[in-house]
Amino acid sequence: MIKKVAYSILVLCSFLFSLESDIIKTLEDYNDAFVTEDYKNIPYFFDFPVSFNLKDKSVIAGNKLKLRLIYKKLRGGLPENYSYSKWENFNIQVLDNTLAIVDASFSRYDNDDSIIYSGNGFYTLRKIDNKWKIYSLTPYDNIIKTTD
Repeated sequence: MIKKVAYSILVLCSFLFSLESDIIKTLEDYNDAFVTEDYKNIPYFFDFPVSFNLKDKSVIAGNKLKLRLIYKKLRGGLPENYSYSKWENFNIQVLDNTLAIVDASFSRYDNDDSIIYSGNGFYTLRKIDNKWKIYSLTPYDNIIKTTD
């Protein structure tokens, strides 16, 4: 009986690790497309419609063209000395085998490898045709902790 329980736990942990590894790979590839301004391929990391939940409004990209325009505007607003972005941390909550929420932190760097911006975001992903895709993104600066 103990062997069956231990085996079940091992299988579950292995399954979750595999899902998390796939999610991280998706986010790493998405970041690579962002850094290289690969507007042609950025949409392939998303499931439409995509919502960008900003502090004062939500922006919905219902198709690839709108998403490309959003990313061109975002990249165009970065400082001239922007060089690359790097993920700093992931906290992945796998809700089931097709839905996950990732609390991610990242930094943007300049040509001298100095951090010019650090931020966070909640990325909600779903698995479609065996690929994880982002369908909601909520950037934030920090979380306000409340006490009861």
